[in-house]
Amino acid sequence: MFDALKKLRYGARVFLSRKGGEPEVIDVGGRSVSILSGGEGPPFVYLHSTLGESMRWLPFHAAWSKHFTVYAPLHPGFGQSGGFDEISNIEDMAFHYVELFDALGLGEVILGGVSLGGWIAAEFAVRWPERVKKLWLSGTPGLWVEEQPLPDLFRDMANIPRLRALLFHDPDGYMAKMVLGDHPDEERRVAGYQAMTVLARLVWERPYDPKLARRLHRIQCPTLLLWGGNDRLVPPAYGEAYRQHLPQSEMKIIPNCGHLAMFEKEAEFVEAVTAFCQ
Repeated sequence: MFDALKKLRYGARVFLSRKGGEPEVIDVGGRSVSILSGGEGPPFVYLHSTLGESMRWLPFHAAWSKHFTVYAPLHPGFGQSGGFDEISNIEDMAFHYVELFDALGLGEVILGGVSLGGWIAAEFAVRWPERVKKLWLSGTPGLWVEEQPLPDLFRDMANIPRLRALLFHDPDGYMAKMVLGDHPDEERRVAGYQAMTVLARLVWERPYDPKLARRLHRIQCPTLLLWGGNDRLVPPAYGEAYRQHLPQSEMKIIPNCGHLAMFEKEAEFVEAVTAFCQ
């Protein structure tokens, strides 16, 4: 009963927050890009995980929009964002975003993301450091830690209970079951297929960029490394690996939290990112 009330409360917050984010499809060099935006203040770009959470304006988007002008685009291959046929690797994703920022008239931005989105943000920042005022990464792959190899996500994609255990500190909690329900609707099944397609293109042969570590020194802006203390998909050791190459960075651990901090520990996640970016 208690979990059911929590689900209803979160559902109400999602409904109310959706009034803030304005959906738009824009053309970028002949590619359609679906993007949500809202708020006032410095430009703040959020790059989503393979969950595709920026298909909706969610409470954490809305919370940031009180302080920033938030842009939440969908990567090529997700939702109505086209151009995936032009994407062969993670570098192509970075070039996609510099063209999107140009189209939006964004010069210097606050940039960050979760998981795949964080990896894309890091790849963008090493190529165009002058365009990133502040950078934050959460649960971000891209590097390789020999002592803690990444698990095989493809093996668990179709097994919802195992996937929840990989992504959440509490896989039986109400939020884990809300985000990854046992009986997904058509929208979530389509999103899951899109996620598998994008991941297969980007990481099937190698789940990291062997050139990224030696390029990270190019990032000169303040950087926040925000990790769930119980992230089983991309363990905190990967945050430490980023920190070794980013002397200007700070690392913050959210206890009792898995890979998707924006859902499992939303308040702590939003507060840490907001405080850093302000």
